[in-house]
Amino acid sequence: MSTSRRRYRASAAAMITIGALALSACSSGAGSDASALDPAEVPDEKTTLTVWSFLPGNYDAGAETYDKVIAAFEDKYPQVTVKLNDMPYPTYFDQVRNATVARKGPDVITMYGGAQAYSYRNGLQPLQDAMLPEVEKDLKFVPDNYSKDGNLYILPTGTYGYAMLINEGLFEQAGVDPTAGLTDWASLLKTCETLSGKGIQPIAAGWKDGYLFETFMYMISSQLMDDETLDKWVAGEIPVDDDIFTTATDAIVDMNEAGCFGGDENLGLNMYDDAFNQFYAGKAAMMASGSLSTAAQAADTLGAATVLALPQVPGSEHTSMIDAGAEAGWAVTKWSKSPQAAAAFVNFLAGPEAQQLIWDGVGVPPNLKSLKVTGTTPMQQAFLPLMENPENHTGFASFPLPVLAVYERNASSLIGGTMTADEFTEQAQAAFAKSK
Repeated sequence: MSTSRRRYRASAAAMITIGALALSACSSGAGSDASALDPAEVPDEKTTLTVWSFLPGNYDAGAETYDKVIAAFEDKYPQVTVKLNDMPYPTYFDQVRNATVARKGPDVITMYGGAQAYSYRNGLQPLQDAMLPEVEKDLKFVPDNYSKDGNLYILPTGTYGYAMLINEGLFEQAGVDPTAGLTDWASLLKTCETLSGKGIQPIAAGWKDGYLFETFMYMISSQLMDDETLDKWVAGEIPVDDDIFTTATDAIVDMNEAGCFGGDENLGLNMYDDAFNQFYAGKAAMMASGSLSTAAQAADTLGAATVLALPQVPGSEHTSMIDAGAEAGWAVTKWSKSPQAAAAFVNFLAGPEAQQLIWDGVGVPPNLKSLKVTGTTPMQQAFLPLMENPENHTGFASFPLPVLAVYERNASSLIGGTMTADEFTEQAQAAFAKSK
């Protein structure tokens, strides 16, 4: 999904170090009183908000689009000036860590919810009581982004949805109808076998960084959670050796054994560099993707491309859902000297005016119940209904960073056959236990 949220990320291992440093270095020190976070009470005195984000740089028209969003906010709040720093993603969280340690810097930052926000909780204001009523009743994916301490540290914005991009030309070459080939889980495995038999790699793959395993873990584990189970997972009450996650791991192994990911040559490849290039070059029939921007690039590059949902695994709690949630979110720092203005800004970003501007400018779908958008390209028209499925949810944000670090370290060993699924899960569970 462009270069954000689980794609072009810093590794979880690096994020653990960043988060631990941030927490240990700032376990004391006063911050703004949460009671001062009333977005409806922005003082009349002139103030300047410093905002840090990597989102504008994710898109060709990102800077121009966010300039329009800021202009609209400043028109509504003329006493507030917003200075947006568009920062490179690879070093973004290093800079957030440094600011958290120093207790100075931005008033508002882009942040992911759940476990990642929890890692920075000593520098972030809880926002569950700082939502304007009209935002609170309209905003989607809020429960998915709570942290295990019961606080909501971000207001989520935008929508991603994991699905399978389809190279229609390669399916035609193999004599497989894509819709029939992804009807159910057995059909997917059979399709992988058929494509492989025709000398076509079924799914673009790379295992060195472990992100591909994580991607399918998110997609499949979300299928295996009903709403009650998701609530328990968000609260940190379900371990990663639960049947949900062992079933998902086994399903990924089954995909590998069916030839879905090609041969051992992919073990040394990275996911988010090599696999994307592999798919865009027409060397794989499918690719897991979470964003319209990636899908649009595939359509432009390949010509004949569409998108379909990953079939439901046996035992799924749903009929057609995909793993979908917020593109990212916005947080208010505890050291902000303008907390009401900062709270007003994150509410504005989560509201319909800003999200409409972002859809118009860079094509990120809104995550508002009341704001519906219409696709203007065949890819958008295929992808948007998948993203808008009311069954959708995600458990992504609640995977503890130490667990993701183990997944990233061991994914190639699991797929390469040098580590059993039981050993893989045992190491992940050990990391989960230490993260409690």
